[in-house]
This record gives sequence, C-alpha cells and structure tokens, in this order.
Amino acid sequence: MKKTVLFFVLATVVVLSIITGCKHNSPSAPGATNTPNGTETYIALYTHTITPTHTVSPTITATPTMTATSTVTQTYTSTIAPTPIDYSVLVSVPGGTFTQTDGTNSFSHTISAFKMGKYQVTYDLWYTVYTWAIANGYTFANAGAEGNNGTLGTAPTTAKYQPVTTINWRDAIVWCNAYSQKSGLTPVYCSDASFNTPIKDSTNGSYGSTTCTAAGCFDNPYVNWNTNGFRLPTEGEYQYAASYKDGTNWTPYSYASGATADYTNEAATDLVGWDYINSGSTTHAVGGKIANALGIYDMSGNVWELCWDWYGTYPTTISTDYRGPASGSNRVMRGGYCINTAPALQVGYRYNVYNPYGAYYIGGFRFARTY
Repeated sequence: MKKTVLFFVLATVVVLSIITGCKHNSPSAPGATNTPNGTETYIALYTHTITPTHTVSPTITATPTMTATSTVTQTYTSTIAPTPIDYSVLVSVPGGTFTQTDGTNSFSHTISAFKMGKYQVTYDLWYTVYTWAIANGYTFANAGAEGNNGTLGTAPTTAKYQPVTTINWRDAIVWCNAYSQKSGLTPVYCSDASFNTPIKDSTNGSYGSTTCTAAGCFDNPYVNWNTNGFRLPTEGEYQYAASYKDGTNWTPYSYASGATADYTNEAATDLVGWDYINSGSTTHAVGGKIANALGIYDMSGNVWELCWDWYGTYPTTISTDYRGPASGSNRVMRGGYCINTAPALQVGYRYNVYNPYGAYYIGGFRFARTY
C-alpha cells in the first residue's frame, strides 16, 4: 500500500511540476557580428530546474529534483546604419618606374612614392572645406556644384557624394591650400619663394579670362613639393596610379583603370567606370564601380580630373617626377567623363581643353600628398 501511494505521489509531483513548478533561467543572446539592415536569428537554450516539494498527509514526503533542457528559437531583428564612408581617405602609392605613354609618344618615368585620394573629391567634402575657408580668409571664383546637374553653391543634398564640378583650376589649388590649413598641414601653393604666403584667392580679378605668368600668381605659383599639404596630382602621378598593378606589371594605356580588357570591350570597361553607355548621361556617387589594383575608384569615368601640369609634348629622355612644361594655355585633365565614349576612359588618354580660369560641369579633381 505504501509503494502504491508513493508512486502516485511521485507521478503527481512530476505533473504538477511541469505545469506550475518550473523556474526558467532566461538565455542571453549569443554574440554576433551585426550587418547593416540585417536580421539575426539566435537559437537560445532554456534550462528548466524543477524543485517542488509536496507533502502527502499523514506521513509521506517527496522531494524530487528534475532538470530538463528545451530548445527555443527567438528572432532578434536589428536595423543598423551602415558605417559612413570616409571620402577623404588617401591611398599610399609606392614609387617606381613605368613607361608613360598616350599610345603615340612615351618616355620612361620614375615616380617617387606619394599618396593619392581614394575617391574623387565629393561635393560634400568640397562644401565642408569651402565653408570653413570662406570663414577663414579664403575667396573662390566658383562655389562648385553636385555632379553635372547640381545647383551652384547649394547646401549638400542627397547627391552630395557625387564629385564636385563647375570649379576652375585656380579654385582647386586654393581649396587644397584651405584643406591643408584646416587639417593642420602646410599649404603647398604660395605666392612667395619662401613659401610663407599661401595663395587664398582664386577670383579672376584683373586677369579675367587670361592666364597670368608672373611668378607667384595663381596660374604660376611657387610650389612646395616637399611639404605635407594637399595638392593636385601631376599628370605622371595620375597615369602611374591609374596603371599600377604590382610595380612590375602595368595596366596598358588603352585600358580603363582597373579593367581586364581594353576600352573596346564595353563589358570590361563598364565594371570600372561611368561612361556614355552605362551612366544615363549623368554623374554618379563616387566609389560606385570596381576599384583599381591600388584600391582607388573612378580613375576612369564619372568626371574629368584636373592635374597640375600644363599640357605639352612629352620629354624625350628618361625623367624623374616630371611635372610638365613651365608654361602653357591649358592644364591637363585625365580620366574621362560620364558622357564620353569608352576611348576617353583609357589610362593613357590626355585631355587639354581646360584653361585655368574656366569652370565646367564636366570637370572635378582628386587630391594628392607628397607624404
């Protein structure tokens, strides 16, 4: 009789425990790496410890302990904003020697190590520095625009990551000086041979639509190539960075930067640059195509990019850090434009219609630094 009562009590205890006597140890979600706008699903294990005590009158006391584990699926959904891209990043470009060519003329060119902007200067970055510069004694001929369809001088909109356009060459070097000063670096372009007076004004003034040749004026500045400030890349630096693969092998002059075939292969060109075929006749946010071997974006397509050099014939001898002729009428542009056909996106293609005082919606720039 006692065995029967004991069995009944134990059975009752188990049933009551499962119904009413469970103590839950809540799980903590395992750690995981969140992805932007993603959904993470965690499998959480609950441990149930059952420790009820039931007394059956008059004499039988049962105190069983039961531990059980059950699997419960819980879904945690989190929306995480993507990490903002730093559009001011520079890429270190190793020094070396390559053949600089446009397909017709060429020379052996040794380039010292330098840094190149990973992206074309966005309107957002331009506007940030421009606003600071105006408040700190700088003056510009042009306020810039967002890509080829933006409004001059407007506060940044949803198109703010498109390249800045509608600035002239003078605006670009003055902006570089302002960005250097804002960043605690030494400005590169000066009006004096001692490099004590940075050029801060790009307005045409009395020069208007003419090129000034006096030493130290904004079309013929003293350039401190050895300082650490921001500057325009030379034409040689631009083609070197656009062509670079590993220091021994180079992208041929007839390829877009980073492409796997020459410009006649539209599929290969479309992967790395915005041109007439794939752009919809408009500029796009920088960094939207595949980067080249150095991790630099848009070195072919989107907007033409200003370089330091006056346009001229290539030298006929081996050169080191060649910076173009001493004077000229137009500055070199490189890279191609979103409405150009693919031949303009070749790394060896040179464009020479951008005078230092003209501001066009086809042109922007990226900065470089000596170190």
